[in-house]
Amino acid sequence: MDLSFLGIAANPITVFTQADKAAYLRNPEDIDDGIRELVDAINAIPVFFSMSACQGFLIEEEREDHCPETYVDFYVIDEQYQLAQLLLGSLASKFNASIDCKVVYEADFEMTAADEIVPNGMVKLRHSIELYELPADLMKSTYQELVDHVRRFGAAVI
Repeated sequence: MDLSFLGIAANPITVFTQADKAAYLRNPEDIDDGIRELVDAINAIPVFFSMSACQGFLIEEEREDHCPETYVDFYVIDEQYQLAQLLLGSLASKFNASIDCKVVYEADFEMTAADEIVPNGMVKLRHSIELYELPADLMKSTYQELVDHVRRFGAAVI
């Protein structure tokens, strides 16, 4: 396909690899304990890896120490976007208005110094699962169902 009318010569989507997954997951202590089960379930799927997460309001007595949102964002390896689409679709279907699933197209960049980034013309597809706050007892059970669903999905993929 001739993409010249778009001002690009090739597909601008960044393709992540197993090496990228290893690099992103090298500091497991960066994961909030309250959302670790969900992050681990996503990372157990060979072609997914988390890149950002926050437990937010999951643990009431710790919510002041975290951002106001509860989410996990992840990337996909080797262009396995259909699997991510299937996971997000199945989650949105099952959990209705309790979660928000989306894909964000974000500019990719190179770090040239500790405080400088330069866009490289590529685009990263960030897949996101965000939980909405529910009453505490329902929140706990919904979160556990979400983790179990992702685990079952991962088992089916493997």
